[in-house]
Amino acid sequence: MKEHFSGGDLKTAAKLVILDEYLDVYTTIMDKNWRGEKWYIDSHAGTGKTEVNDNGVTIDGSAILAIENYADSFDRFYLYELDEDHFHTLHETLSDRFGFEFDVYPTAVDDEDFLVARCDDPYIRIMQMDSNRGTTFLADKANDHHHWFAFIDPKGLTAKKATLDTLIERSNMDILVTYQTTGVLRSAAEGAEHAHGAVTRTMGDDDWPNAATAEEYVKVYKEKLEENESIEPVKTKELVSPNDARQRFDLVFACTNDRVREIMEDIMEQDSLWEKASERMGQPGLSGFF
Repeated sequence: MKEHFSGGDLKTAAKLVILDEYLDVYTTIMDKNWRGEKWYIDSHAGTGKTEVNDNGVTIDGSAILAIENYADSFDRFYLYELDEDHFHTLHETLSDRFGFEFDVYPTAVDDEDFLVARCDDPYIRIMQMDSNRGTTFLADKANDHHHWFAFIDPKGLTAKKATLDTLIERSNMDILVTYQTTGVLRSAAEGAEHAHGAVTRTMGDDDWPNAATAEEYVKVYKEKLEENESIEPVKTKELVSPNDARQRFDLVFACTNDRVREIMEDIMEQDSLWEKASERMGQPGLSGFF
């Protein structure tokens, strides 16, 4: 039996609802209006599935969701997963689910050795490497005329703002980021100096407050992204499970199209989000929390 990533909860399902509904809009618009290729980038693809805490439910993750529903729209899928066990579980899970055949082999780029799982139909590359280096390399080398949707979904404070800056500056890019608000809040606290470096990498510099509120840290992060005026205003959505308020993350969305930005805001702020999340978990009875 495969060991899948564990630790998801209702806000994990809500995140996937937002991702799925936005990809539906994105691919519909782009299929009609974009002549170039469309690439899906997943910086922390995990194992393909997530085990939800305490209830025995396993839900499909972002990579399965994107491939299952939008393989006809995206020309390429680039998936990154640093953990070697998770990397193998991911390509095995995709093979079992869809019947894909992957060639798995070692390679090296810029003196970094890593594994690649390669499927050509559809075009999928899974890289067992740090996604900051991987996505930056891809952005530097790839044709700027391709349009990307990038899902940056770290478990901890591993997504560097410098990486996001590279993606934003590339242009032709929509980006959805999971900002680990509780992680930043705890790591930025007085007495947690050992973790301040992770906050600085996440924020992009050391110009951030100590012992601030969650809202203040989200505001600072948003403002730092908006220093690139082409994506202003950046949209954010607080996600805290209605049945467990101990952990919070915020989804952060950046693009250059005003109408698309409005569509994402509508998706994020819909009244039925938590009900849809509970249905995705196979637990419609959770609607009593809403």
